[in-house]
Amino acid sequence: MMAASMPFAVALVMVPQAMPGAAAEPEKQVVASAPQDIRWFTPAYYTDGRQRAHLRGDSSKGGEWVDRVRIPGGARVVAHTHPDDEVVTVIEGTWYLGLGEKFDETKLRGYPAGSFILIPAGVPHFLATREGPVIVQVSGRGIFRTKDVETQRGPGGPE
Repeated sequence: MMAASMPFAVALVMVPQAMPGAAAEPEKQVVASAPQDIRWFTPAYYTDGRQRAHLRGDSSKGGEWVDRVRIPGGARVVAHTHPDDEVVTVIEGTWYLGLGEKFDETKLRGYPAGSFILIPAGVPHFLATREGPVIVQVSGRGIFRTKDVETQRGPGGPE
């Protein structure tokens, strides 16, 4: 009797997958960009030569996103914070990071290409490049915001 009920149980498990009209799993697609295909733009809040590229999503609209930022050599970004963690990978060049509420060249530490940096939400930090350009990849969830703590300007666009 046990052998007769076994095929019936297997058939019940398989039927929902084989029924016509059952919801199909969405098609998965690979997203890939070669360096020459990345579309750089200059947001209005970048007035120092930096450029940005959206690789996935849109950091100005929220949701999950991945961006790249291209920073010219000799750039300095004053002390600022972000309301969310900042996740950074250095793609090209050396990115200099310092901690504190005021830009201080002596506190800068260089992170060469391949480095990973996680700056917790609310931690004041400042940036610089020496040789350039430098390209970093930043990622997160939600709208990426920056608050300038050095000059006390209000919330601004992404870094």
